[in-house]
Amino acid sequence: MAAWFTVCCTRSVRHVTAADLTAALGAVDFYTVAEGLGIEGEATVARAVGALRVQPAAGDLGEWFEVRYRPAKCRPLVVYLWADPGRVRQELTESQEEHLAGRKGRGVAQVRAALTAVVEVAALELGLGQLEDMGLVIAGQVAEYLAGVGAGLIRDTGDEWWAVRRGVPKLLLGRS
Repeated sequence: MAAWFTVCCTRSVRHVTAADLTAALGAVDFYTVAEGLGIEGEATVARAVGALRVQPAAGDLGEWFEVRYRPAKCRPLVVYLWADPGRVRQELTESQEEHLAGRKGRGVAQVRAALTAVVEVAALELGLGQLEDMGLVIAGQVAEYLAGVGAGLIRDTGDEWWAVRRGVPKLLLGRS
């Protein structure tokens, strides 16, 4: 079973290249971010950062990039981009029905309002084991970068909704 970061973008991100994403990840202090998420050990972080590679992905399901941070035999993080209006609508409907239905409050209203302007959806697929290693850290940083570029919202693996304002993630809606 997979876990997902979903980025609902109000501006297109399709111009982002593997080089752009690599440069953005190169600016991240992964030691601090990993520590904040409970991943200890400089050697663990150093290995992942040393192996970090972003490459274009090929596939029929909207695969956009593969992000590798472990040996080639291991599952990469897969980044998808959906720009087709029908697929975007499908993703937004799923978000409304599965993650926002029956919820009330200011955060819900903010998320729903932002979703009305979405033009593309990027999603990062993680294997369950990647939730416990540097995959979670790296995927979160990719999501933050895409949300910044695409003026978007992030739904994280714990079903919390975030906006990125001036490069800083801000929680809009916590778990239900």
